[in-house]
Parts: sequence; C-alpha cells; structure tokens
Amino acid sequence: MHHLIRPLAGAAALLVSLAGQAAECDADAGQKVFQTKCSACHALDADHVGPHLSGVVGRPIGSVKGFTYSADLAGAKGSHWTVEQLDRWLQAPAQMFPDTAMAFGGLRNVGERQAVLCYLQKNG
Repeated sequence: MHHLIRPLAGAAALLVSLAGQAAECDADAGQKVFQTKCSACHALDADHVGPHLSGVVGRPIGSVKGFTYSADLAGAKGSHWTVEQLDRWLQAPAQMFPDTAMAFGGLRNVGERQAVLCYLQKNG
C-alpha cells in the first residue's frame, strides 16, 4: 500500500502546483504575445484565416462549425484541446499534425507559450 501513496501524493502535489500556476499566470503578457504572433490569423471571437480561439481549452479538436480543417485536424475529432496538447501544438504545429495548413513555425519560447495559454484560459 505504501508503494501507491508516494506516487499519488506526488501527482496531487503536481496538480495543486499547476492550479496555482494557472491562477498566478500573466494574461496581459499572453495578450501581447497573442497580438504579435497569433492575431494575424486568429481572434478570440471570430474565424479568420484560422478558427476562433474562444473556448479552445477543452474544445474538441477540429470542431469549429463552418471552418475547413486540414485532414489531420479534421481526423482528430473526438480528442479535445487540453492545455498540454495546446502547449505541444504551439511549440511546433507541424510536428503534432504534419498535414496542418497552419503556416506557423511555433512558439519555441516556453514563457511565451505559457503566457498565451494563460491568456486563452482566462479570456476564452
């Protein structure tokens, strides 16, 4: 039984830590990164070149009605955008979905990605 307690305690501590980070994240910094790196193709509340990002955290992948997705993203229906998946996506979109039409190389800077994710969580 003791061999189960440590991993569970560690997982609980990690969840508490991540929840604290989300509460303390800097949405203003995320908005600035979003405006400089994302807004040419995306908006929170309207589809542009890319789909709207309001509610993207937790939304099924490839699910914005009326938006035409690449085969990879359309085929991912049933999966949902988690913070972890969005972090991976923002780092290198073509590595996650090689057939993506998104012509964006990614946000390599961890701080920028975390700020954008914070912004999307708090404003989406």
